[in-house]
Amino acid sequence: MAAPAKTAESKTNARAKPGPKAKAKAKAKAKAKPRAKAGSRTKAKGAPKKKAAKGPRSQGKPQAGDRAGANARQPAATSGAAAPMIEALRAEHRHMANVMQLFEEQLVAIERGDLVNPHVVYEIMDYMITWPDRFHHPREDLIYARVAELDAHAGDEVDTLQRDHDRTAERGREVLHEIERWRAGAVTGEVVVEEGRGYIAHIHEHMNLEEQLVFPHIEQVLSLQDWRELAEDDRLQALAAPIFGPRIQREFRNMARKLRRSVRRTVEQGVLTEWVGIDSFMESVEVVSMAFESARDITADHVRTGFEDAIDIFLEAPARSPLRVSVNNTRVGMRILGDVLSISRETIQDLARVNRERQDRLRLLHR
Repeated sequence: MAAPAKTAESKTNARAKPGPKAKAKAKAKAKAKPRAKAGSRTKAKGAPKKKAAKGPRSQGKPQAGDRAGANARQPAATSGAAAPMIEALRAEHRHMANVMQLFEEQLVAIERGDLVNPHVVYEIMDYMITWPDRFHHPREDLIYARVAELDAHAGDEVDTLQRDHDRTAERGREVLHEIERWRAGAVTGEVVVEEGRGYIAHIHEHMNLEEQLVFPHIEQVLSLQDWRELAEDDRLQALAAPIFGPRIQREFRNMARKLRRSVRRTVEQGVLTEWVGIDSFMESVEVVSMAFESARDITADHVRTGFEDAIDIFLEAPARSPLRVSVNNTRVGMRILGDVLSISRETIQDLARVNRERQDRLRLLHR
C-alpha cells in the first residue's frame, strides 16, 4: 500500500514544479510588468504638465479681490458712485444761495427806503463769516489739496481757489464792518447796498465755478479709495448748519425766521403770480370771444340788409339792377370792413388794459 502513496506524492510534486514552458511565460510577464509600471509613471508625470498648461489661462482671469481693488482705484465718477462729500458740498452751496437771496431782499429794501431790521442784515453776514468761511471753505481746501497731490496740472488751479477762499473771507469781514458802521449811523445804506451786492456777485461767481468745473474735475481725479481715506479725516466731517439744521443757534434765530418767512412768501407769491396769470388769460379769452361775436353779428346784419336792398333794387328797375346791386354790395362791404376794424381797435385796447392790470397786481405782490 506504500507504493500508491508515493505515486500520489510524486504527482503532487510534479504539479508544483513548473516546466520549462511555464518558466518562459513567467519571465515574459515579469519583463512586461516593469514596462507597464514605467508607462504609468510616464503618464503620471505627464498629467501635471497638462495642469500646468492650464495654469497660465486661469491666472489671466481677475479674481474677485482684484476686481474690487480695481474698482477702488478707478475714479468715483467712472464707477458710477457719487461721493457723499461732494453731495454735501453741493447742498451747502444751495443753503448759501438761499442766504444770499435773503441778503439781496434786504438790500433791495434798504435801497427803497423801507423799514429793515438791521440785526437781520448783521446776522446774514455774521453767518457767512462764521459758517462758510470757517467750515465749508476749509473742507473744500482739504479736498483740493488731495487733488493737487494726484494731479500735478491742478496745482495752480488749487492755489487760485484757496486764495479765492481767503479773499472771500476778507470781503465778508469788510462787509460786516460796513454793516456795523451803518447800524451806528456812520455810513448810509447806499454803502451797505454797494458792498453787499459786490459780495453776493462774488459768492455766486465762485460757487458757479466750483459747480461747473471744479467738482466734476475732483470726481474724475479722486478714486473711491481716496474718498474713503478722506472720510477718515475728522476735519472733513460735515457739521450741522446753524440755521438749516434741526437745532438753530440762538444768534441766528432772527435770520432763520426771516429766511423761512422769505421762502414761504416766495411760494405764496409764486402761487398768486400763477393765479393772476390764469385770471388775465381767461379775461383775454373773454375779450377776444366777445369781439368775435360782435364782428359776426354785425357782418350778418350788413349782409342781410344788403340782400334786402338788392331785392328792392331788382324789383324797382330790373334792367339797371346789376350795376346798382354791385354798387350797393361794395357799399355794404365797406361798412362791414369799417365796423370790423373798429371792433379790432377796441379789442386791442381791452387786451392792453388786461395786461396793465396784470402787471399792476404783480407789482403789488412783489412789494
